[in-house]
Amino acid sequence: MMMKKKLSGYSLTALTLAMCTQRMSIAVGNIFYGLAIVLFLVDVIERRRRGETFHLAPHVKHYFWAYAFFALTLLPSALLSPDVSFSFGKYLNSIVGRIVVLPMLLFLDVDEKAIKKALLCFIAFIAFDGLCTFGERLITGADRAHGLGDGWLRHASIVATVFPASIILWLQKAEKIFHRNGLLVAAVLIVLGAIGSGTRSSWVGIFVSVILVTAESLRERNSRIVAVLLALSCSFAVIAASPALSQRFFSISNVTTDRSNGDRIEAWKKAAVMIQDKPVFGFGILQGGKAYLAHYRTKADTQGLHHFHNIYVQTAVDSGLVGLMGLASWILSSFYLFRHVENPYAFAGFCAWIGFCTVGMFDYTLGMSAAVKTLLFMTGCCLRLETSLGNKEEKTL
Repeated sequence: MMMKKKLSGYSLTALTLAMCTQRMSIAVGNIFYGLAIVLFLVDVIERRRRGETFHLAPHVKHYFWAYAFFALTLLPSALLSPDVSFSFGKYLNSIVGRIVVLPMLLFLDVDEKAIKKALLCFIAFIAFDGLCTFGERLITGADRAHGLGDGWLRHASIVATVFPASIILWLQKAEKIFHRNGLLVAAVLIVLGAIGSGTRSSWVGIFVSVILVTAESLRERNSRIVAVLLALSCSFAVIAASPALSQRFFSISNVTTDRSNGDRIEAWKKAAVMIQDKPVFGFGILQGGKAYLAHYRTKADTQGLHHFHNIYVQTAVDSGLVGLMGLASWILSSFYLFRHVENPYAFAGFCAWIGFCTVGMFDYTLGMSAAVKTLLFMTGCCLRLETSLGNKEEKTL
């Protein structure tokens, strides 16, 4: 029994380390991820030998069926791709390799305290990354800093996915959290990191989350939201104080002289034509960008984008309207999974998906392994903790 508990604990530790290191080093992140999976499988096999059974709540089963439907809708675009070996390999990596995070968190034999520690440690790490990112910008004077790793777009998605939990858990009154005020500090540092990276999609994702959290706090008459808004206002004052950051902020809606935006619009226009040409199963997983550059790109796209910087457009081009339908069903089922927003962990899970999907309107977040694993890690942690808190409240009543 003790060994069983230890294996689950070690697996959770390895998984948390994988989440923290995956942006710094893909190799190190994959080593921890692989170790977590091996420990999890050994643990599950041992528990099955002891006669233990594994069950999922009906609403969680429905969620996995929605994911299976999503996977099924993408399969034709992998098998009918002009480069089947490449597309099918990407399909297996993205559809099978990443989702493992979720059943691991649901079936690990650890209590809610261990899950909560893993979640808080991850939030703390993202906050530290934010501090390093902002500090790098101040020290180097660079327009955009990397922080603890590379990939501004990966950073943007991770930030928008994790940030809401920091303020929601600080605001919640349902249970005590060790060093709770540190969560407010973490929220500020995460925002500063987003400012330091200069990735505008993360700013939009954070802004949308703040609106939702503020609305929910007003509904619950939680006056602590004032402290959050004041703290975040100080963070955004940094943007106002910097001409370069101010210019970048106001360029969010500039689709003419800002070619980062304008080229996206041009690519999306041609994507509409591509969808009309192959509406059912698309051009093949990650083949749409190649077809776009070869046959559809115009001179208006000055950069020659290799993908469409939008998960919905990219999915529709690569996997057709069938794949887009599958993606929509999975996203909607995720929101439905966390519909009980009066529970702080459900609300954190809901807003994590909001942040991911918002950034996904401007970047191809589904193509980023670190971003998707982060989303699934937040989903699994929030689902476990939502259930645990709900059971506590039922016992109290």
